[in-house]
Amino acid sequence: MKMKKILALTGAAAMALTSLPVTGITASADDLEEIVFATPLTKTVDMTQIETELNKITEEKIGVHVKIEGINLANYTNQIGLMMSGGEQLDAFGYLGSYSGMLAKNQFLKLDDYLDEYGSGIKEVLGEEFLKACTNQGSVYALPNNNGKASAISIVLRKDFIDELDLPVDQLKQAENFDEYCANLDLLTEMFEKIKETHPDYACLVPFTTNPNLILYTNAIPFSDNLDDNNGVLMPEDDSAVVNMYATDEFKKLCEYAYEWNQAGYVLEDATTTQETHLTYMQNNRTAGFFIKGEEGQAEQITTGTGVEVECIKILKPYIKTTDVNSIGFAISPTSEHPEAAMKFLNEMYTNPDVVNLLDWGIEGVHYEKQDDGTIDFPEGVDANTTTYGLNMDWFFGNQFLSYIWGKGRDTTIYSRLEENNKNSEFSPVMGFSFDSTAVSSEVAAITNVINQYLPGLSCGSLNPDTEMDAFLEALDDAGMQTVIEEKQKQLDAWKAENQQ
Repeated sequence: MKMKKILALTGAAAMALTSLPVTGITASADDLEEIVFATPLTKTVDMTQIETELNKITEEKIGVHVKIEGINLANYTNQIGLMMSGGEQLDAFGYLGSYSGMLAKNQFLKLDDYLDEYGSGIKEVLGEEFLKACTNQGSVYALPNNNGKASAISIVLRKDFIDELDLPVDQLKQAENFDEYCANLDLLTEMFEKIKETHPDYACLVPFTTNPNLILYTNAIPFSDNLDDNNGVLMPEDDSAVVNMYATDEFKKLCEYAYEWNQAGYVLEDATTTQETHLTYMQNNRTAGFFIKGEEGQAEQITTGTGVEVECIKILKPYIKTTDVNSIGFAISPTSEHPEAAMKFLNEMYTNPDVVNLLDWGIEGVHYEKQDDGTIDFPEGVDANTTTYGLNMDWFFGNQFLSYIWGKGRDTTIYSRLEENNKNSEFSPVMGFSFDSTAVSSEVAAITNVINQYLPGLSCGSLNPDTEMDAFLEALDDAGMQTVIEEKQKQLDAWKAENQQ
């Protein structure tokens, strides 16, 4: 394999040339391999200090010099593609939400040999199920980051309303089937009625994001696998037949809840067009709650972010699908001339707390200080506005469970609970299947236009499913939904033959 060295200019250093094992031996200057590590950044940050401190660790331990290429989150995926096609050096890189697309574009290097030789720590940390999510035709092409994957749909409600109206949130449970899920929605209907009667100026529900399709998560049937894009899904009762989710009784039932709530005035009036976020509505005392999908600690985060104390109650048992795992992760570029060194570095990012916390939080004493309760927080005289780092990306860099917990007074058991949830959750029976939509890209584009026309109104309840569902389904058929389903079924069958013998 091709190896590029950083050559020292001194004769003494040149005489020190040795061959390094993966860990445990101090590298001399001319042993170092230089790699470029590209990462998205949530804000513009000078990574020079971080890079310097990182190399104090990696140069000595694994003989690798890391150049960090920080790229704005908004342009990140396109920029990675340009670096590959333009011949720029790129070795290890993170990715966000684009595993299937990048795999289809051959933007991932096959990792099997490098994992076996230099990634034993990664394999131990992630385990077989998580690695399956980034496996294609028996080979691993990417590494999912290690954080809480067992997210579930929850209802967020103001704590003062819960107390004032004695709302029976303790009767909500983590549903294990669709009937139990509907029982939760029936109970919420009763709660919304009380809230509307006593606080008519508040919406009971607002969209979770500016995407109105997500207000009730009606594009996610409980315990179904959306097979990447919802254009053909596996329903809980049959893990072999790809079906049109929008034509199922379950989807219509959820739309009926949305319509009932909208007609009763429980849903934000301009839910399909608003550009404000759920947190803004909560902070400005304009909503009693919203649905959200996520893991532990959300109530605390929302309370901190809005100044309004809330409770966050899971109403669905976690169910981990391929896209829950592989949507964020790390890979090695197929253009890399240093794949061994890149894997050595990635192995450190999944196993070495010093590397993880440096990338997550910056430099101790400069960007954070350890607190007596085991958390970390800003040093004296530094805050969110004046810090020179403050990415708040502990969810991203490799292994969150090695990260410090930010914020004095926060629950220090949060990561152990997230890790336990991962272990105890149910996994999709087709974990690892990813759909390549290249062959049906024109149909997918046409289907997307139809969904954008109908789904916001159905999700927010401004369209009556009894009168609009037939037109929606007919438009999906005309756009080529059946063609997409047949292509997905063909790929799924082939994947099963390869992976489930």
